[in-house]
Amino acid sequence: MTHLAFLLFAVALAILPACKAADQPTPSPAAAPATNAGIDRAGMDTSVAPGDDFYAYANGTWLKNTEIPPDKSGYGPGNVLADETRKQVVDLIQESAKAGAGASADARRVGDFYASFMDEAAIESHGIAPLRPKLDAVAAIADKTALARAIGGTLRADVDPLNATNFQTENLLGAFVSQGLMDPDHNVPYLLQGGLGLPDRDYYISKSPRMAELRKQYQAHVEAMLKLAGFTDAPARAARILALETKIAEKHATRTESANVKLPAVWKREEFAKKAPGIDWPAMFEAASLKDPAEFIIWHPKAVTGISTLFAAEPLDAWKDWLAFHTIGLAANFLPKAFVDERFAFFGKVLTGTLEQRPRWQRGVDYTGAALGEAVGKLYVQRHFPPESKAKVQAMVNDLVQAFNRRIDSLDWMAAETKRKAKEKVATLKVGVGYPDKWQDYSGLDVVKRRCPGQRPARGIVRVPAAAGKAETAGR
Repeated sequence: MTHLAFLLFAVALAILPACKAADQPTPSPAAAPATNAGIDRAGMDTSVAPGDDFYAYANGTWLKNTEIPPDKSGYGPGNVLADETRKQVVDLIQESAKAGAGASADARRVGDFYASFMDEAAIESHGIAPLRPKLDAVAAIADKTALARAIGGTLRADVDPLNATNFQTENLLGAFVSQGLMDPDHNVPYLLQGGLGLPDRDYYISKSPRMAELRKQYQAHVEAMLKLAGFTDAPARAARILALETKIAEKHATRTESANVKLPAVWKREEFAKKAPGIDWPAMFEAASLKDPAEFIIWHPKAVTGISTLFAAEPLDAWKDWLAFHTIGLAANFLPKAFVDERFAFFGKVLTGTLEQRPRWQRGVDYTGAALGEAVGKLYVQRHFPPESKAKVQAMVNDLVQAFNRRIDSLDWMAAETKRKAKEKVATLKVGVGYPDKWQDYSGLDVVKRRCPGQRPARGIVRVPAAAGKAETAGR
């Protein structure tokens, strides 16, 4: 869950009964049954003995009567709440898009980003041109050192083994920065296995008919994406990509092994050449902006070593095909409709069984929140979560913390010194409520609204000095 999603989810939990969206359709009894003291009695199935199957007893009627919407792979209260929140957020974003110069700088960034994603005509007119420089750079890779730099430039903090058990990344390696498990006073970069387009190693290795069919359809998807991007000999390239990813999968740890938190392997920077030979690690780390850390925690040491061996052994052209495909895939949702539809056809319909793609406005809200989370969150809380509401929730949290202290005092089995240590730990609790005390500063970010070729710039474009960062919404 993104920072924005968590923030809005938490706020909406506190205020949902008071701020139902005006355009919300009247829910059916199955979607929002009558409640009594927070218990959905209408959704229960009292014909089931709770001692036999408590889940069916508590939820059976709701499960029987509720259909999964065609644009979702699963459904529950969290989905209902997320949809309600999106309705509130899209109103705020659209107001920002219309406000133009009269809006705050952050509101204009939010509005321009969303408007760019929703301007399908401009996206179609640009075609794949916004992505072409990246694909040309991949085509120009001449040796494995240049490949290491290119792949290093793709590494992002996109996994989280500790808090979200998120181990999957299409990038060759996953990166995570957090406190060291053995040195909590310092932040340390973690490196994890990656490089797979399918969700897990078993999708490549399993001999089940279902997995074999998924691999066949995945290869067809890779071929289709390459063709859309104008690559020649797409069938042979797709076969090479699947073969390379299968070899990568064979080096991966299993899901069970990944989830087993144990004392980590700590590698010093200078040890990579010996422990994982095959990759030009200095070139990769410099491109990944990881040239300063002296130590790394390696969550998957065997996989990192194995991937490094493959890096050296597999042909350069196979790696270039792999990198080009994933460059296209990671940008596909911001490219013309043919790319969006093809990616959804496989990852939505085939992999998750989702029948229909979500409306574009919903995807636009999510992508805007992912890119400008706290800017959107600030707009949301200004409208829906006033300071007095935050104060009430904070008071409740403070009461809970005090209850911890009183419970510690009442424990007759705990020694006085242990109680003192326990209270010191309670005192370190920092519970965030609704939104941060200090908002993220986006003043160095330039969001340039996409437009059709020849069209004059729209009002409200944010400009910053040339020395500051510039982020153009590449086809978004």
